[in-house]
Amino acid sequence: MNPSVLAKSAKNALSRVEIDINRMLGRELVPVETTILNIETSSLCNLECVFCAYVKKQSPKVSMTDAFFQNCVEQAFGMGFTQFELTPCTGDVFMDRHIFNKFQLLEDHAGVEAYRFFTNFTIPNRSKVERLLSLKKLKNLTVSIYGHDLASFIAITKATETVYNRLVANLKTLLELLDRKQFNLDIGIRTTNDAPRKPVSEVMELLERFRERGVRPRRAHVYNNWGGYVTQADVAGLDIAVTSADAMYKRGACAHLFTTYQIMATGIVNGCACRDVDASLRIGDLHDAPLHKILSPDNPAYMALIEEQQRGEFRAVCKSCDYYKSIYHMRMSRRKDGSQFQNIEGFKDRLREAGTQAEAGFAVAEKVVP
Repeated sequence: MNPSVLAKSAKNALSRVEIDINRMLGRELVPVETTILNIETSSLCNLECVFCAYVKKQSPKVSMTDAFFQNCVEQAFGMGFTQFELTPCTGDVFMDRHIFNKFQLLEDHAGVEAYRFFTNFTIPNRSKVERLLSLKKLKNLTVSIYGHDLASFIAITKATETVYNRLVANLKTLLELLDRKQFNLDIGIRTTNDAPRKPVSEVMELLERFRERGVRPRRAHVYNNWGGYVTQADVAGLDIAVTSADAMYKRGACAHLFTTYQIMATGIVNGCACRDVDASLRIGDLHDAPLHKILSPDNPAYMALIEEQQRGEFRAVCKSCDYYKSIYHMRMSRRKDGSQFQNIEGFKDRLREAGTQAEAGFAVAEKVVP
């Protein structure tokens, strides 16, 4: 068995003990995260990675208009959200041809503190990479690199040599201008288990130079199954292990239901921004109701989702999802960063307060069709 998969299985076994004890004691550990909202500006991608659900999803592949994005931001700000995660569920932000308009809107908004996103970094040209370096409220940029050389890049992404060369060029530009960046830069490498450790390609050589400049790339060899959309058959011929959901112990509501809801590019508000590519956890639509009515303890669709999981009833995408985090388990990262927690009733009280704030102090903008 892959060592990374084995280690993950061992962690799951330990987590199970903690989950059962906390559940028995009625100790709910719902993270207190009241300022960050996920907005998917585009659900389009230029890659067809074999480990991703993008090619199999049935939901529309579209980009938000600038006007609708502004509407979303204003409604979110009215509820107290001041930071935004723009990473699509599946896709890349740069597939939105007007993404820099949206960046500028966030830059100019007095109430926005920060925003962040992931990108495969194969779409922008040099001038757009340079523009990224001038953004002041962009706090985190994560570059996801697929494959360790041209052959593995093409095998994983189903893209072309031209796309690979654009990635190389953009990495060179970023490295050249690294001293000008105002954001935290992370680089994640998703490749095969048999990838060599030594730099044997131009991409790997560039990553070594980033390491020398203080940006340490992170390798990942465990791939999620995207709620059952991706199986081992999808990565046949590659030394890649797709994690089985069978090893994931599920008891209690998933913490993501309380922290990572997402406004999708269509305007649908989904209960999870992580792996539910077809919005089977849909809790509302901004074309039908304002955000504070959707993210509300008075929204039956949202509360039913939480209550179902508390009873041990998981919808299809959640049953097979390996990204689940129980509210009865405190992850090590949260132990270290001193995160605050609340119970479910406390979470509802906070939502109710945010809704009251939105109604009292913020005039909801007219609905805008994307």
